[in-house]
Amino acid sequence: MNGAPHIGVTTAQVIQWRDEAQETLRKAQKLCTAAQSSLQKTLQDLTVQLPDELESVEHLFESYQNQYELIDKQIKSLKQTLTEYVDKVFTDMEGVLNPSLKQLDVITTRLRNTNVPPFVLTSEEATPKTLLDFIATESIDLIRENIYIYRTNSAKIKQLLSDEFQISILNLHQHFTMQHNIIDREFDRLGPIQIEFRTAHGNILESKGVLGTTLKENQALENELVSLLQMLTNHFDQCNKAVELLSSPSSNVKVNIKVLANDANELSEVYKELMSIYEIVLTNETKSNKTFQQYSSYVNKSRELIGLEMTKVRDFKVTTLPKFILLLHESINILQTCSITDVTLEELSPCEIYSETIKQLIYHYSQFIEIYETKYLQELHHEEFVYPRKFLKRIGDFLNEELYRMQLEESNHRKAWLAKYGEFIPREFKLPGEDEMPTVMQVITEGLEHIQKEDGVEKFNDGEEKNLLDLIRSFR
Repeated sequence: MNGAPHIGVTTAQVIQWRDEAQETLRKAQKLCTAAQSSLQKTLQDLTVQLPDELESVEHLFESYQNQYELIDKQIKSLKQTLTEYVDKVFTDMEGVLNPSLKQLDVITTRLRNTNVPPFVLTSEEATPKTLLDFIATESIDLIRENIYIYRTNSAKIKQLLSDEFQISILNLHQHFTMQHNIIDREFDRLGPIQIEFRTAHGNILESKGVLGTTLKENQALENELVSLLQMLTNHFDQCNKAVELLSSPSSNVKVNIKVLANDANELSEVYKELMSIYEIVLTNETKSNKTFQQYSSYVNKSRELIGLEMTKVRDFKVTTLPKFILLLHESINILQTCSITDVTLEELSPCEIYSETIKQLIYHYSQFIEIYETKYLQELHHEEFVYPRKFLKRIGDFLNEELYRMQLEESNHRKAWLAKYGEFIPREFKLPGEDEMPTVMQVITEGLEHIQKEDGVEKFNDGEEKNLLDLIRSFR
């Protein structure tokens, strides 16, 4: 360039512009390098470091949540097992065994209250007897003793299991639940960025949340920094060209000195703008770092709490839980063991076996009472009094009617025969005749002593028979 465009501008002035431009560019480059470092750190923290830490703690929390739910499910299963196999024993005692024992008490009381008078016994007994004296009470005593032992052992087992379940399982489960609530609350603090990362679908810059807004603003600031730095670089290049132009009038370099002078005057404002942007970048870095540190602390706190709890959960699953399950199974085996070993009852519980055995005794004793009161006494009366009378009457009827008629007929027959043929038979021939007819001289009986007097005449037994009939009537 030559002549007119350079009027009023000296080489020294242009060199001063160049030096100022160079110094400003140097400071700007340093500033932009620092700003770029800040922007890069923020980008790394918010798009790489924080998502990685978040993903890591999410996996850890998911694993912990699965373990907690598994323990919760196992404890619910233990409660159900305790209800089905331990509490049911005592439910059966109340609903199955105790009613049978009460029925046994009722039937033994009936046996005890049912008197047996001496006249129904084969041996003479001075001591008053009841039906209870004629059953094997040892079997009742034995089953009562076995039930008492079973009931006592069951109560001890239930108490032991209850104590162990409370101390070893429920107290720890309560602790796990409290810690789970604490961990849940701590993990929930990560909710805002979890939502932001998920709604961003892999591109956090598209998010409208705090992180996305900060990153978009930083991207815009970075673009402004690049633009301003490019402007300063261009101004410095123009200053160099102006120096060359003024130093060598024959140079073909084209420079608009007027524009250059204007840019030189605005150089400080451009740098101020650059500084302002840099300060915003630093401010954003501070805010971003605060956000990062905040959520990073939430991540670390969650990881720490989960790590400690997972250690306790692992110890619970490996040691405490198996130990209680072993105790529970051994206890159930004892609770399911009955002193009565009957293969026909092996599908029943001990309470049901005892109850069924008691019912069999009750049935036998009820039959004993029923038969004694309604069958035996009547049969005894029949055999001692009713039938002997019939028997004696039949003997009397036979002697007084049939035998007499037969003797009369025979006597008449012999008389007629002798009258007709006797004169033809020598006396030396044997012929009994009327004088030697068969005769009943004495009737000897046994078993009629209850209805005969000493002279053999039938009578009503005012003693034993009356007592027996009174006894029969008392049961009607």
